[in-house]
Amino acid sequence: MTDIEQAEHVIELMVLAAWADGRVEGSEAHAVQRLASKEPLLSGHGPVGEVSKVTHQRLVREGMEQCLLASVRGLKDKPYRELGFQCAAKVMGADNRGDVEEDRMLSRLQTMFGFQPADVERLLVVAAAEPR
Repeated sequence: MTDIEQAEHVIELMVLAAWADGRVEGSEAHAVQRLASKEPLLSGHGPVGEVSKVTHQRLVREGMEQCLLASVRGLKDKPYRELGFQCAAKVMGADNRGDVEEDRMLSRLQTMFGFQPADVERLLVVAAAEPR
């Protein structure tokens, strides 16, 4: 069963991941849409465009760190926490560029979620194996 609130926090993380380097590429926006529609744990969420708009407004108002904290705190269950990390990594990789800001964000998410290096390696392997 989908937890709508946690699903929307995962979508928020994807939007924040797209903005991690200060701009959103079309491939990143497409990745957010595609992941939000295909991931079973995200079914039933509100309109992605609306979640994106609200998240971006909050990002401008409060900054990346506060937005990340709010989204991470909203992910109570391990499957959603892991999905949030994986989806953020997939969105960041959608533009086929590795930016320092994106690496910093993944590192920050690792710390916020309390993931060990082995957890991150497992999650990134799974994320890379699945189509973006």
